[in-house]
Amino acid sequence: MIEHNEPSREDIAHRAYELYVRRGSGPGKAVEDWVRAEKELTVEVVVAPAKTIAGLAGRN
Repeated sequence: MIEHNEPSREDIAHRAYELYVRRGSGPGKAVEDWVRAEKELTVEVVVAPAKTIAGLAGRN
């Protein structure tokens, strides 16, 4: 099972601003900054059944 961690709009805006400042505060790339911030902050977490994890832990 895969779960997605959805960042808040404020978190994305903050990260996009950090990217904007890091690249020298030049205009014209707001959309690129926003998309990159979304990608960086959106985390896919793979959640496996407990049996599978326990079974794999026993294998070495």
